Amino acid sequence: MAIAGEYTVAEDQIRFDRPAEERLYRALYDFWHPVAYASQLKDDKPLAAALLGESLVLVRLDGGVRAFRDLCVHRGTALSLGWVEDDALRCAYHGWKYGPDGMCTEIPSRFGTRIPPRARLTRYEAAEAAGLIWVCLSGEPRHPLPEFPQMGDPDFRIIEVAPYDWNCSMPRRIENYVDFAHFAWVHDGVLGDRREPEVPDHGIERAGHELRFDHPGLRRLLPESGGPGQAGPETAVDVLIDYRLFMPNTVLLDHRIPALDQRYLLFFTVCPTGPKTSRCFTLQGRDYSHDEETDRELREFNALVIGQDLPIVQSQRPEELPMDLSAEVQIKGADRVAVEYRRWLKEIADGTGADADAT
Repeated sequence: MAIAGEYTVAEDQIRFDRPAEERLYRALYDFWHPVAYASQLKDDKPLAAALLGESLVLVRLDGGVRAFRDLCVHRGTALSLGWVEDDALRCAYHGWKYGPDGMCTEIPSRFGTRIPPRARLTRYEAAEAAGLIWVCLSGEPRHPLPEFPQMGDPDFRIIEVAPYDWNCSMPRRIENYVDFAHFAWVHDGVLGDRREPEVPDHGIERAGHELRFDHPGLRRLLPESGGPGQAGPETAVDVLIDYRLFMPNTVLLDHRIPALDQRYLLFFTVCPTGPKTSRCFTLQGRDYSHDEETDRELREFNALVIGQDLPIVQSQRPEELPMDLSAEVQIKGADRVAVEYRRWLKEIADGTGADADAT
């Protein structure tokens, strides 16, 4: 069992019953994945994280974000227990110090001299974008980082939702997030209405490394402040939603409410901490009501929706999303997004289609 700070990744999690799902999991090493909010990583203290069964330590060195295996090469101590000193990462056990490139620069018990060439950390590609820290384990990401154009735009107030962990695979969580048919049943009176369960026709297309689609004709219940939430039927308004699904793990939802001349954004991304576990990150943005009370309302609304989805998604079996479309029954039209998402994931797993060209 590997332990890093608050994360525990059991070795027996890295098992698969189907080879296609295992191929996808291994292929995910070649993509950017979110591992923490940028705000979580301080200048003077490293941060533990986990990605695809690997324990990581994140640290700010030499003006940028670095990601290493959370393992001192001396005695296997978690470097996330250490601290930043003189622009280097100091191990808490014997004081070994590592520079921005992962090379050991000081061994106090030997007065800092004669450092073995093997005294070097395993380093991973890391980047800071869209308010998050991203890591690619292979060092050669197939796709560029997901886009969040409104980040930094003064017209939009962006807030973070506390990260949360689910016992499900990353693809299961993403598919749930873009599933239209469950709105009426799981989120009755919140995002949908069981009296109107039919999914409207909607377009979907590939654009570069994205799936783009919309949900026309959705009606949303709004509180008096104008943000999404629970309210009486007299406040129901039409909401136009455009989706950008950055393959394979990030969704940007752009909600437009014409009646109120408002936009509400959700930047949602999922880290596969293991084959059957996920850590979820959400950034909420809006161009109205830049106040803390609306922040609270939006976070509460998000928590409501998450709480409704959680038992449903964690009950799904298998936990891994099947790559074989015949493994589960697909409904034409209603399941169109899920089918296209699974087809692209299979191409990633098999190294075919557009993703074969990206490798």
